[in-house]
Amino acid sequence: MNFEKARAHLDSLSFKGIKLGLANTSALLKELGDPHKKFVSVHVGGTNGKGSTSAMIAAILANSGVKCGLYTSPHLETFRERINVNGAIIGKAKAAKLVERVKEAVKKTGVPVTYFEFVTAMAFLHFAEEGAQAVAVEVGMGGRFDSTNVVTPAVSVITSIAMDHREHLGSTLRKIAFEKCGIIKKGSPVVTAVTAPSAIEEIVKTAGERSAPLSASGEDFKCRRLKSVEDGERFDFESGSARYDGLRVSLVGRQQVSNAGMAIKTALILRDNGFEGITENSIRSALAGVFLPGRFEMARKNPPLIYDGAHNPKACSALCRALIERFGHNSRVDFIFGAMGDKDYAKMILNLLPSARSFTFFSPSVPRAVAPDVFAETLTGVKIPRKVARRLEEITRIINSAPRNSVTCVTGSFYTVGEIRAAMSGSLVSDRA
Repeated sequence: MNFEKARAHLDSLSFKGIKLGLANTSALLKELGDPHKKFVSVHVGGTNGKGSTSAMIAAILANSGVKCGLYTSPHLETFRERINVNGAIIGKAKAAKLVERVKEAVKKTGVPVTYFEFVTAMAFLHFAEEGAQAVAVEVGMGGRFDSTNVVTPAVSVITSIAMDHREHLGSTLRKIAFEKCGIIKKGSPVVTAVTAPSAIEEIVKTAGERSAPLSASGEDFKCRRLKSVEDGERFDFESGSARYDGLRVSLVGRQQVSNAGMAIKTALILRDNGFEGITENSIRSALAGVFLPGRFEMARKNPPLIYDGAHNPKACSALCRALIERFGHNSRVDFIFGAMGDKDYAKMILNLLPSARSFTFFSPSVPRAVAPDVFAETLTGVKIPRKVARRLEEITRIINSAPRNSVTCVTGSFYTVGEIRAAMSGSLVSDRA
Protein backbone atom coordinates (compact mmCIF):
# COMPACT_ATOMS: atom_id res chain seq x y z
CA MET A 1 0.00 0.00 0.00
CA ASN A 2 1.43 3.39 -0.98
CA PHE A 3 0.91 6.56 1.03
CA GLU A 4 -1.93 7.91 -1.11
CA LYS A 5 -3.91 4.70 -0.73
CA ALA A 6 -3.17 4.67 3.01
CA ARG A 7 -4.43 8.21 3.38
CA ALA A 8 -7.53 7.40 1.35
CA HIS A 9 -8.29 4.48 3.66
CA LEU A 10 -8.01 6.71 6.74
CA ASP A 11 -10.28 9.28 5.12
CA SER A 12 -12.85 6.55 4.51
CA LEU A 13 -13.09 6.05 8.28
CA SER A 14 -13.95 9.66 9.02
CA PHE A 15 -17.72 9.24 8.72
CA LYS A 16 -17.77 6.90 11.71
CA GLY A 17 -17.33 9.99 13.89
CA ILE A 18 -16.99 9.89 17.68
CA LYS A 19 -17.61 6.62 19.54
CA LEU A 20 -16.83 6.38 23.24
CA GLY A 21 -15.59 3.05 24.57
CA LEU A 22 -12.47 0.91 24.88
CA ALA A 23 -13.54 -2.54 23.66
CA ASN A 24 -12.69 -2.09 19.99
CA THR A 25 -9.33 -0.44 20.68
CA SER A 26 -8.41 -3.17 23.16
CA ALA A 27 -9.33 -5.92 20.70
CA LEU A 28 -7.39 -4.24 17.91
CA LEU A 29 -4.29 -3.72 20.05
CA LYS A 30 -4.41 -7.33 21.27
CA GLU A 31 -4.35 -8.51 17.67
CA LEU A 32 -1.30 -6.27 17.12
CA GLY A 33 0.55 -7.71 20.13
CA ASP A 34 -0.43 -5.10 22.73
CA PRO A 35 2.19 -2.52 21.70
CA HIS A 36 0.93 -0.02 24.29
CA LYS A 37 2.36 -2.24 27.03
CA LYS A 38 5.91 -1.97 25.70
CA PHE A 39 6.72 1.56 26.85
CA VAL A 40 6.18 3.82 29.86
CA SER A 41 3.27 6.16 29.25
CA VAL A 42 2.24 9.56 30.61
CA HIS A 43 -1.47 10.16 30.01
CA VAL A 44 -2.53 13.80 29.62
CA GLY A 45 -6.17 14.86 29.72
CA GLY A 46 -8.08 18.07 30.29
CA THR A 47 -10.23 20.58 28.44
CA ASN A 48 -7.46 22.97 27.40
CA GLY A 49 -3.67 22.76 27.53
CA LYS A 50 -3.28 19.01 27.13
CA GLY A 51 -1.51 19.26 23.78
CA SER A 52 0.97 21.86 25.01
CA THR A 53 1.60 19.97 28.25
CA SER A 54 2.12 16.70 26.37
CA ALA A 55 4.60 18.38 24.03
CA MET A 56 6.54 19.85 26.97
CA ILE A 57 6.72 16.49 28.76
CA ALA A 58 7.95 14.78 25.59
CA ALA A 59 10.51 17.54 25.00
CA ILE A 60 11.89 17.23 28.54
CA LEU A 61 12.21 13.45 28.23
CA ALA A 62 13.83 13.59 24.80
CA ASN A 63 16.22 16.30 25.98
CA SER A 64 17.15 14.06 28.91
CA GLY A 65 18.31 11.22 26.68
CA VAL A 66 15.05 9.28 26.69
CA LYS A 67 13.68 8.03 23.37
CA CYS A 68 10.22 9.53 23.67
CA GLY A 69 7.05 9.33 21.64
CA LEU A 70 4.34 11.97 21.47
CA TYR A 71 0.74 11.26 20.44
CA THR A 72 -1.46 14.31 19.97
CA SER A 73 -4.66 15.33 18.21
CA PRO A 74 -6.01 16.85 16.12
CA HIS A 75 -3.49 17.57 13.41
CA LEU A 76 -3.20 20.70 11.31
CA GLU A 77 -2.09 19.58 7.86
CA THR A 78 -1.36 15.82 7.89
CA PHE A 79 -2.32 12.96 10.19
CA ARG A 80 1.39 12.14 10.46
CA GLU A 81 1.77 15.10 12.86
CA ARG A 82 -0.07 13.07 15.49
CA ILE A 83 2.70 10.45 15.73
CA ASN A 84 6.08 11.82 16.74
CA VAL A 85 9.31 10.31 18.14
CA ASN A 86 11.99 12.65 19.52
CA GLY A 87 10.60 15.58 17.55
CA ALA A 88 10.21 13.79 14.19
CA ILE A 89 6.77 12.95 12.79
CA ILE A 90 6.25 9.55 11.26
CA GLY A 91 7.44 9.23 7.65
CA LYS A 92 5.11 8.55 4.74
CA ALA A 93 6.50 5.09 3.96
CA LYS A 94 6.24 3.89 7.58
CA ALA A 95 2.78 5.42 7.92
CA ALA A 96 1.59 3.56 4.83
CA LYS A 97 2.95 0.25 6.17
CA LEU A 98 1.23 0.78 9.50
CA VAL A 99 -2.10 1.59 7.83
CA GLU A 100 -1.86 -1.69 5.94
CA ARG A 101 -1.01 -3.67 9.08
CA VAL A 102 -3.73 -2.10 11.22
CA LYS A 103 -6.24 -2.54 8.39
CA GLU A 104 -5.41 -6.27 8.30
CA ALA A 105 -5.78 -6.48 12.09
CA VAL A 106 -9.19 -4.80 11.88
CA LYS A 107 -10.22 -7.38 9.30
CA LYS A 108 -9.12 -10.23 11.58
CA THR A 109 -10.91 -8.89 14.66
CA GLY A 110 -14.06 -8.11 12.73
CA VAL A 111 -14.78 -5.02 14.83
CA PRO A 112 -15.58 -1.66 13.21
CA VAL A 113 -13.23 1.11 14.26
CA THR A 114 -13.30 4.88 14.03
CA TYR A 115 -10.59 7.08 12.57
CA PHE A 116 -9.29 7.90 16.05
CA GLU A 117 -9.20 4.26 17.15
CA PHE A 118 -7.34 3.31 13.99
CA VAL A 119 -4.71 6.06 14.28
CA THR A 120 -4.28 5.37 18.01
CA ALA A 121 -3.40 1.77 17.19
CA MET A 122 -0.98 2.96 14.49
CA ALA A 123 0.71 5.31 16.94
CA PHE A 124 1.20 2.74 19.69
CA LEU A 125 2.53 0.21 17.18
CA HIS A 126 4.97 2.78 15.80
CA PHE A 127 6.23 3.75 19.25
CA ALA A 128 6.79 0.11 20.20
CA GLU A 129 8.62 -0.68 16.98
CA GLU A 130 10.79 2.44 17.26
CA GLY A 131 11.85 1.36 20.74
CA ALA A 132 10.37 4.35 22.53
CA GLN A 133 11.14 4.19 26.24
CA ALA A 134 8.35 6.61 27.17
CA VAL A 135 5.37 8.17 25.40
CA ALA A 136 3.31 11.26 26.23
CA VAL A 137 -0.25 10.38 25.22
CA GLU A 138 -2.81 13.15 24.79
CA VAL A 139 -6.43 12.19 25.44
CA GLY A 140 -8.65 12.74 22.42
CA MET A 141 -11.84 13.62 24.31
CA GLY A 142 -12.93 13.11 27.90
CA GLY A 143 -10.88 10.33 29.40
CA ARG A 144 -12.92 7.46 30.81
CA PHE A 145 -14.00 6.08 27.44
CA ASP A 146 -11.37 7.68 25.23
CA SER A 147 -9.51 5.22 23.00
CA THR A 148 -6.19 6.18 24.57
CA ASN A 149 -7.38 5.03 28.00
CA VAL A 150 -6.07 1.52 27.38
CA VAL A 151 -2.68 2.62 28.74
CA THR A 152 -1.62 2.19 32.36
CA PRO A 153 0.30 5.42 32.91
CA ALA A 154 3.29 6.10 35.12
CA VAL A 155 1.71 9.53 35.65
CA SER A 156 -1.74 10.90 34.80
CA VAL A 157 -2.09 14.63 34.15
CA ILE A 158 -5.33 16.61 34.17
CA THR A 159 -4.58 20.10 32.89
CA SER A 160 -7.89 21.98 33.19
CA ILE A 161 -11.64 21.48 33.34
CA ALA A 162 -14.06 23.70 31.41
CA MET A 163 -17.38 23.37 29.63
CA ASP A 164 -16.84 21.55 26.34
CA HIS A 165 -18.28 18.52 24.52
CA ARG A 166 -21.32 18.66 26.80
CA GLU A 167 -23.29 16.22 24.64
CA HIS A 168 -20.69 13.55 25.38
CA LEU A 169 -19.19 14.51 28.75
CA GLY A 170 -22.00 16.15 30.74
CA SER A 171 -23.52 19.55 31.45
CA THR A 172 -21.64 20.48 34.65
CA LEU A 173 -17.98 20.86 35.57
CA ARG A 174 -18.29 18.01 38.07
CA LYS A 175 -19.67 15.64 35.45
CA ILE A 176 -16.95 16.63 32.99
CA ALA A 177 -14.33 16.20 35.72
CA PHE A 178 -15.70 12.71 36.42
CA GLU A 179 -15.09 11.76 32.79
CA LYS A 180 -11.59 13.30 32.78
CA CYS A 181 -10.77 11.41 35.99
CA GLY A 182 -11.20 8.17 34.09
CA ILE A 183 -7.49 8.33 33.24
CA ILE A 184 -6.51 8.12 36.93
CA LYS A 185 -5.31 4.57 37.57
CA LYS A 186 -4.81 2.71 40.85
CA GLY A 187 -1.55 3.70 42.52
CA SER A 188 -0.35 5.94 39.65
CA PRO A 189 0.57 9.55 40.55
CA VAL A 190 -1.67 12.38 39.34
CA VAL A 191 -0.64 15.94 38.48
CA THR A 192 -3.18 18.73 37.99
CA ALA A 193 -3.59 22.49 37.75
CA VAL A 194 -7.39 22.40 37.98
CA THR A 195 -8.76 25.09 40.32
CA ALA A 196 -12.56 25.09 39.86
CA PRO A 197 -13.91 23.87 43.25
CA SER A 198 -16.35 21.23 41.99
CA ALA A 199 -13.81 19.87 39.50
CA ILE A 200 -10.88 19.66 41.90
CA GLU A 201 -13.14 18.02 44.49
CA GLU A 202 -13.90 15.28 41.96
CA ILE A 203 -10.19 14.83 41.20
CA VAL A 204 -9.28 14.64 44.92
CA LYS A 205 -12.10 12.15 45.50
CA THR A 206 -11.10 9.89 42.60
CA ALA A 207 -7.40 10.02 43.40
CA GLY A 208 -8.18 9.05 46.99
CA GLU A 209 -10.39 6.15 45.97
CA ARG A 210 -7.67 4.83 43.67
CA SER A 211 -4.76 5.42 46.06
CA ALA A 212 -3.22 7.68 43.44
CA PRO A 213 -0.79 10.26 44.93
CA LEU A 214 -2.03 13.72 43.90
CA SER A 215 0.17 16.75 43.14
CA ALA A 216 -1.89 19.92 42.77
CA SER A 217 -0.61 23.25 41.49
CA GLY A 218 -0.50 25.88 44.21
CA GLU A 219 -0.12 23.27 46.94
CA ASP A 220 2.37 20.58 45.94
CA PHE A 221 4.17 22.63 43.32
CA LYS A 222 4.10 26.34 42.47
CA CYS A 223 4.71 28.47 39.39
CA ARG A 224 5.17 32.23 39.50
CA ARG A 225 4.91 34.03 36.22
CA LEU A 226 7.56 36.73 35.95
CA LYS A 227 6.85 38.36 32.61
CA SER A 228 5.85 37.80 29.04
CA VAL A 229 8.79 38.13 26.64
CA GLU A 230 9.00 38.21 22.87
CA ASP A 231 9.94 34.54 22.68
CA GLY A 232 7.59 33.13 25.32
CA GLU A 233 7.05 33.36 29.06
CA ARG A 234 9.45 33.60 32.01
CA PHE A 235 8.60 32.02 35.36
CA ASP A 236 9.88 30.45 38.57
CA PHE A 237 9.06 26.89 39.65
CA GLU A 238 9.17 25.30 43.08
CA SER A 239 8.35 21.82 44.35
CA GLY A 240 9.82 20.49 47.56
CA SER A 241 13.60 20.88 47.38
CA ALA A 242 13.49 21.65 43.65
CA ARG A 243 13.57 25.37 42.88
CA TYR A 244 14.20 26.63 39.37
CA ASP A 245 14.30 30.41 38.91
CA GLY A 246 14.05 32.31 35.65
CA LEU A 247 12.81 29.48 33.45
CA ARG A 248 11.57 30.27 29.96
CA VAL A 249 8.94 28.40 27.97
CA SER A 250 8.83 29.25 24.28
CA LEU A 251 5.02 29.03 24.05
CA VAL A 252 3.03 32.24 24.60
CA GLY A 253 0.34 33.01 27.19
CA ARG A 254 0.04 32.84 30.97
CA GLN A 255 -1.68 29.46 30.66
CA GLN A 256 1.58 28.08 29.25
CA VAL A 257 3.28 28.79 32.57
CA SER A 258 0.71 26.55 34.24
CA ASN A 259 1.21 23.89 31.57
CA ALA A 260 4.98 24.08 31.99
CA GLY A 261 4.61 23.67 35.75
CA MET A 262 2.66 20.44 35.26
CA ALA A 263 5.24 19.19 32.76
CA ILE A 264 8.09 19.87 35.20
CA LYS A 265 6.28 18.21 38.09
CA THR A 266 5.57 15.19 35.90
CA ALA A 267 9.24 15.02 34.90
CA LEU A 268 10.33 15.13 38.54
CA ILE A 269 8.02 12.23 39.37
CA LEU A 270 9.43 10.27 36.44
CA ARG A 271 12.96 11.07 37.61
CA ASP A 272 12.14 9.61 41.01
CA ASN A 273 10.91 6.48 39.24
CA GLY A 274 13.91 5.61 37.11
CA PHE A 275 14.44 8.34 34.53
CA GLU A 276 17.59 9.64 36.19
CA GLY A 277 18.79 11.65 33.18
CA ILE A 278 16.21 14.36 33.87
CA THR A 279 18.09 17.37 35.27
CA GLU A 280 17.46 21.06 35.80
CA ASN A 281 19.49 21.80 32.66
CA SER A 282 17.55 19.32 30.52
CA ILE A 283 14.27 20.82 31.77
CA ARG A 284 15.44 24.38 31.07
CA SER A 285 16.66 23.74 27.55
CA ALA A 286 13.63 21.59 26.62
CA LEU A 287 11.09 24.21 27.66
CA ALA A 288 13.04 27.00 25.97
CA GLY A 289 12.98 25.11 22.67
CA VAL A 290 9.57 23.44 22.65
CA PHE A 291 7.40 24.16 19.60
CA LEU A 292 3.81 23.26 18.94
CA PRO A 293 2.20 24.64 15.77
CA GLY A 294 -1.15 26.36 16.09
CA ARG A 295 -0.64 27.53 19.68
CA PHE A 296 -0.16 31.30 19.48
CA GLU A 297 2.12 30.56 16.55
CA MET A 298 3.63 33.77 15.19
CA ALA A 299 3.81 32.93 11.50
CA ARG A 300 4.72 36.48 10.47
CA LYS A 301 6.09 39.36 12.51
CA ASN A 302 5.46 42.40 10.31
CA PRO A 303 2.54 42.77 10.27
CA PRO A 304 1.86 40.05 12.85
CA LEU A 305 0.04 36.91 11.75
CA ILE A 306 -0.91 34.48 14.52
CA TYR A 307 -2.36 30.99 14.31
CA ASP A 308 -4.12 29.76 17.44
CA GLY A 309 -6.44 26.77 17.65
CA ALA A 310 -8.59 28.15 20.50
CA HIS A 311 -11.73 26.03 20.14
CA ASN A 312 -13.90 26.76 23.18
CA PRO A 313 -14.86 29.83 25.24
CA LYS A 314 -12.16 29.41 27.88
CA ALA A 315 -9.43 29.03 25.25
CA CYS A 316 -10.72 32.11 23.43
CA SER A 317 -10.57 34.11 26.67
CA ALA A 318 -6.95 33.05 27.16
CA LEU A 319 -6.14 33.99 23.56
CA CYS A 320 -7.78 37.41 23.93
CA ARG A 321 -5.81 38.08 27.11
CA ALA A 322 -2.53 37.09 25.44
CA LEU A 323 -3.26 39.32 22.45
CA ILE A 324 -3.98 42.31 24.68
CA GLU A 325 -0.78 41.70 26.66
CA ARG A 326 1.24 41.53 23.44
CA PHE A 327 -0.36 44.26 21.39
CA GLY A 328 -2.19 46.57 23.81
CA HIS A 329 -5.79 47.44 24.60
CA ASN A 330 -6.52 49.39 21.43
CA SER A 331 -8.63 46.66 19.78
CA ARG A 332 -6.44 46.22 16.72
CA VAL A 333 -6.78 42.49 16.06
CA ASP A 334 -8.45 41.36 12.84
CA PHE A 335 -9.80 37.89 13.54
CA ILE A 336 -10.35 35.20 10.94
CA PHE A 337 -12.71 32.84 12.71
CA GLY A 338 -14.22 29.45 11.94
CA ALA A 339 -15.59 26.91 14.42
CA MET A 340 -17.41 23.60 14.65
CA GLY A 341 -21.14 23.27 15.23
CA ASP A 342 -20.74 21.39 18.53
CA LYS A 343 -18.95 24.36 20.12
CA ASP A 344 -20.38 27.40 21.92
CA TYR A 345 -19.19 29.62 19.08
CA ALA A 346 -21.33 32.59 20.11
CA LYS A 347 -19.56 32.79 23.46
CA MET A 348 -16.21 32.18 21.78
CA ILE A 349 -16.73 35.21 19.55
CA LEU A 350 -17.93 37.27 22.52
CA ASN A 351 -14.79 36.34 24.47
CA LEU A 352 -12.59 37.58 21.61
CA LEU A 353 -14.35 40.94 21.31
CA PRO A 354 -12.21 42.93 23.80
CA SER A 355 -9.18 42.63 21.50
CA ALA A 356 -11.03 42.71 18.17
CA ARG A 357 -10.99 45.34 15.46
CA SER A 358 -12.86 43.18 12.94
CA PHE A 359 -14.03 39.65 12.19
CA THR A 360 -13.86 37.67 8.97
CA PHE A 361 -15.88 34.48 9.22
CA PHE A 362 -14.92 31.35 7.33
CA SER A 363 -15.80 27.65 7.37
CA PRO A 364 -13.12 25.00 6.82
CA SER A 365 -14.03 22.05 4.62
CA VAL A 366 -15.13 19.63 7.33
CA PRO A 367 -18.69 18.38 7.88
CA ARG A 368 -18.97 19.74 11.44
CA ALA A 369 -18.06 23.31 10.43
CA VAL A 370 -20.65 26.07 10.83
CA ALA A 371 -21.60 28.23 7.84
CA PRO A 372 -19.89 31.65 8.12
CA ASP A 373 -23.20 33.53 7.88
CA VAL A 374 -24.26 31.96 11.19
CA PHE A 375 -21.20 33.41 12.94
CA ALA A 376 -21.98 36.86 11.56
CA GLU A 377 -25.48 36.69 13.04
CA THR A 378 -24.04 36.31 16.54
CA LEU A 379 -22.77 39.90 16.30
CA THR A 380 -26.17 41.42 15.60
CA GLY A 381 -26.35 44.67 17.53
CA VAL A 382 -22.58 44.86 18.04
CA LYS A 383 -20.84 47.72 16.27
CA ILE A 384 -17.80 46.03 14.78
CA PRO A 385 -16.84 45.41 11.15
CA ARG A 386 -17.49 41.87 10.02
CA LYS A 387 -17.49 40.02 6.71
CA VAL A 388 -17.99 36.52 5.37
CA ALA A 389 -15.40 34.74 3.24
CA ARG A 390 -16.42 31.61 1.38
CA ARG A 391 -13.20 30.68 -0.40
CA LEU A 392 -9.64 30.16 0.78
CA GLU A 393 -8.44 32.58 -1.88
CA GLU A 394 -10.36 35.36 -0.16
CA ILE A 395 -8.69 34.54 3.15
CA THR A 396 -5.17 34.46 1.74
CA ARG A 397 -5.81 37.76 -0.03
CA ILE A 398 -7.00 39.35 3.22
CA ILE A 399 -3.94 38.09 5.10
CA ASN A 400 -1.48 39.12 2.38
CA SER A 401 -2.95 42.62 2.11
CA ALA A 402 -3.07 43.27 5.89
CA PRO A 403 -1.93 46.84 6.72
CA ARG A 404 1.24 47.36 8.73
CA ASN A 405 -0.61 48.57 11.83
CA SER A 406 -2.76 45.43 12.01
CA VAL A 407 -2.60 42.12 13.82
CA THR A 408 -4.24 39.16 12.08
CA CYS A 409 -5.25 36.13 14.15
CA VAL A 410 -6.67 32.92 12.69
CA THR A 411 -8.62 30.98 15.30
CA GLY A 412 -11.78 29.10 16.33
CA SER A 413 -10.69 25.57 15.45
CA PHE A 414 -7.56 23.59 14.65
CA TYR A 415 -9.29 22.69 11.38
CA THR A 416 -9.61 26.37 10.48
CA VAL A 417 -6.00 27.02 11.43
CA GLY A 418 -4.74 23.97 9.55
CA GLU A 419 -6.55 24.78 6.31
CA ILE A 420 -5.50 28.43 6.24
CA ARG A 421 -1.97 27.70 7.45
CA ALA A 422 -1.51 25.20 4.63
CA ALA A 423 -2.89 27.64 2.05
CA MET A 424 -0.56 30.39 3.23
CA SER A 425 2.47 28.07 3.03
CA GLY A 426 1.52 26.90 -0.44
CA SER A 427 0.83 23.33 0.61
CA LEU A 428 -2.35 21.30 0.63
CA VAL A 429 -4.10 19.88 3.68
CA SER A 430 -3.73 16.16 3.11
CA ASP A 431 -6.54 14.94 5.36
CA ARG A 432 -9.29 16.62 7.31
CA ALA A 433 -10.47 14.10 9.92
